[in-house]
Amino acid sequence: MQEPMSGSRMEDLELFYEEVKRYQSRPLWVSRTDPQPKAVPYLWKYQDFRPLLFRAAEIVPMEMAERRVLIFSNPGLLGRGPATSTLSANLQIINPGEVAPSHRHTASALRLIVEGDSAYTAVEGEKTYMEPGDFITTPNWLWHDHGNEGDRPMVWLDGLDSTLVNALDATFREEYPEESQPLTKPTEVSQRLYAAGSLRPTWVDRSRLHSPLINYKFAQAYDALSTLARESEGSPFDGICLEYSNPQTGGPAMASMACYASLFPAGMHTQAHRHTGGVVYHVITGSGYSVINGVRFDWTAKDTFVVPSWAFHEHVATEESVVFWYTDTPVLEPLGLYREEPYEENGGHQRVTGNFAPIPA
Repeated sequence: MQEPMSGSRMEDLELFYEEVKRYQSRPLWVSRTDPQPKAVPYLWKYQDFRPLLFRAAEIVPMEMAERRVLIFSNPGLLGRGPATSTLSANLQIINPGEVAPSHRHTASALRLIVEGDSAYTAVEGEKTYMEPGDFITTPNWLWHDHGNEGDRPMVWLDGLDSTLVNALDATFREEYPEESQPLTKPTEVSQRLYAAGSLRPTWVDRSRLHSPLINYKFAQAYDALSTLARESEGSPFDGICLEYSNPQTGGPAMASMACYASLFPAGMHTQAHRHTGGVVYHVITGSGYSVINGVRFDWTAKDTFVVPSWAFHEHVATEESVVFWYTDTPVLEPLGLYREEPYEENGGHQRVTGNFAPIPA
């Protein structure tokens, strides 16, 4: 057993620590802690955000905002951060006739369409039209802009790895000199080139880290999920789950964000597990609830919720539900940092200790 320090020794240590501070340093032995994820499980209800988005569409001109976006800020990150420790999740709205000017940045971005039609995204000269449930890729440092050719606003979920890029001091951004980039490729040509999946064109560049497919159509994903649901029970943790992959490499669609679609048949109750890497979930259709670290989070179509790194979670569908989700595991796995663990008590299901309640700002 260590003997207590004398008063003179304690005084010497305090003087020593003050001297160390003068040189912008600190002793490891007095600051060693067990680091824990700071992000907390949280749920953002679309019914709360939709009126705010449409109000912003009325009073905030595109010239002021460029991108009319409301950010989901995790309360565990002091309400100033993103949705998880590394991933952003935002809602964006664009009015009929508007064009969000073209730019590019080192952060990668994805879009999951929430409502509306006849709007488009253009990426590196290719235009694609978007429908609810579609997953759109905007890889890093590619020119992209958005426009709405329809007669009603369109809303989508933005997902970005911007916090991770910021932490690496690798954030760069550039505005295109014109409002829109020139369309140099046939509309939705990547659909014709790559949507066949296992059939790949031989004459295109295969060296890029990101998927060359811009638009993963929801209709195609739902058809595949529904077919598999009739033949398989799927994953015990993620339901009938498909990964959106790079058709050229078989790897993740985004170099820093793995993206998935899970179908939970009515009544399905998955087992609980936890893993490193935060996850953002967006409910495309259906309703149910998730239990995250013992707390019940009730969700319905168009809601978004997060599971922080190393938090136990399981899902229950009260009706057939399709959920889109993305995570930062492509960054963790090459570094040997991915870890997963099932919940082994109570038949793999957590005991519910409370219900989610929003945290006042």
